[in-house]
Amino acid sequence: MAEKKVVSIEERIPQLKQLRKRKANRRFFTYLTLILLLILVIVYLQSPLSHIKTIDVQENRVISDEEIISISGLSMDQSFWSIDQSQIVHDIESHQEISDVKVERNWYNQVTIIINEFERVGYVKSNNLFKPILENGKVLKDTELKIPKGDAPVLHGFSEDDRLSRLTKQLAELDSAVVQLISEIYSDPSDTNEDRIRLYTTDGFEVVASIHNFEEKMNLYPSISSQVSPELEGVLYIDVGAYFEPYESSDEVELDTSEREQE
Repeated sequence: MAEKKVVSIEERIPQLKQLRKRKANRRFFTYLTLILLLILVIVYLQSPLSHIKTIDVQENRVISDEEIISISGLSMDQSFWSIDQSQIVHDIESHQEISDVKVERNWYNQVTIIINEFERVGYVKSNNLFKPILENGKVLKDTELKIPKGDAPVLHGFSEDDRLSRLTKQLAELDSAVVQLISEIYSDPSDTNEDRIRLYTTDGFEVVASIHNFEEKMNLYPSISSQVSPELEGVLYIDVGAYFEPYESSDEVELDTSEREQE
């Protein structure tokens, strides 16, 4: 039977010292690494490297990048890590033309602001200046233009009442290509229909319609108007059914809408 080797305490002490020394060295380098990392983070946060480098505004159409950045309160000398995204969203959404906002942090120093604006569906004329109307029916009283931008029709004779609100909602739901065909809309109530309106199109037609079914009927306008000879001038009625009445005659020409209404 082999004899067990007996290690004396004198022989084990140097080994224990080496083991303790290695553990102490590992702890020292771990603490040193953490301290260096902490110093680097502090230096980074205090240096221009931590500042915002770019502010990218996306999907805005009417409101300028500069105005949105100004409302956000962001600046290039601001720390990227001090950004309060919820506060920025709240501040930008306070703008009456903006419906919602998304703020994103990209990489380590880039901010992206994604804008969703209310559509401008019309302009009202006041003192020879034009004020935009939003899809929610709000008239921008503080925004006055000498010339409307041409992205929506000019509305005449509408006060800020239920009729204007309902018309703007109809315009907001109308196909954008059809909206571009409308240049002006006039309030034209009759004894039997207080919702009656009269509009003029860019392709030369005068159209009589009604607010309550305006979106439904006006979306059929391209197919209805195509049935009228370009040489004829007159009024296209689409408030009830669809027919054309030439200026030089009282004879009504019935127009077909059944095919489009069934689609």
